[in-house]
Amino acid sequence: MAGGIFNPENGFYQVTGKMVDLFLLSVFWLLCCIPVVTIGPSTAALYNTVARCIRGSERNSWGMFFRTFRENLKVGILTTLVLLPAAVLLVLLQGLLYQTAVVGQAGYVLYVAYQIFLLLPLGALCYVFPVLSRFTFRTGGLLLNCSKLAMAHLPSTVGMGLLLALAIWVCSHMPVLAAILPALLALFHSFPLERIFRPYIRAQRAAEWEEESRE
Repeated sequence: MAGGIFNPENGFYQVTGKMVDLFLLSVFWLLCCIPVVTIGPSTAALYNTVARCIRGSERNSWGMFFRTFRENLKVGILTTLVLLPAAVLLVLLQGLLYQTAVVGQAGYVLYVAYQIFLLLPLGALCYVFPVLSRFTFRTGGLLLNCSKLAMAHLPSTVGMGLLLALAIWVCSHMPVLAAILPALLALFHSFPLERIFRPYIRAQRAAEWEEESRE
């Protein structure tokens, strides 16, 4: 009986192992985000590892996390530096609109409308670093192609933006959940994103095989 429980192929053992990995990957992500400018490569590493090791069957999740982090460090930092000022501006605008919301009805309506609008940039942001983890882009091409994907898959974009906004709200009220929510959010986002990525990954592999056959 004990051998069955602790057998690596046992379903309970596998589920428990993945839960531990979700916790540890969230902690790795938090630690790697401390310099702030490394939020991008940290998020790329988190998504790639969750998609391939938690949802997929690949092993060595810790090694994959730090390998993906290193591979995307340069472009990830540059992209983060581009996105950070825009994020700060959106947050400041939200604060200003909140001040108007407590004054009168018109300000409240405007504030609610802005909250709904924020789902679009939040949803578009959800593409950026997962795309970076799977494809090779420079910062400009990365942001341009992610904008196109966000508009082409608008329902998924809004849904992912809503999940991100909910995760931010939950962590702001219960910070202890930040120890598990980043990896869980990446897991939930992987369902629409992997579906969206599938044809592009196939095309990329076909191009690589064609190039290898020519050599």
